[in-house]
Amino acid sequence: MKKKPIIFESACIFSIIGSSFGFISMFISTFFFSIVTEKITSITNITATEKLSPVYFAMLMAVFSVSLAGAIKIYRLQRAGLYFYLAAQAMIMFLPVFWLGSNSFSTTNAIFTTIFAGVYLYYYRITK
Repeated sequence: MKKKPIIFESACIFSIIGSSFGFISMFISTFFFSIVTEKITSITNITATEKLSPVYFAMLMAVFSVSLAGAIKIYRLQRAGLYFYLAAQAMIMFLPVFWLGSNSFSTTNAIFTTIFAGVYLYYYRITK
């Protein structure tokens, strides 16, 4: 592609922003675990945080870093980035389900992942 379409470029930028925010928030949650769990119980209706651990947040932090790398590669039009991004997003959606239970599935995350993956796949199909 000589010039990236605005929809493709916007999706890439939003994916980079989202993955960066996810990485930073999981980094903070990993290293300041006790403060984060106190805030979770004070702000939300979750009263029991015994299933949460720093390992859980560290795993999500690692997956968000793979997602960020994939989003950057997608922006640079490298096909490997698509595989990194899709694999990482699948893990981001399903790791909480395996760790915390079925109530932790994020429909919002699934919708945005589907939209962004559709945009990426559509433009990669065109440029092939």
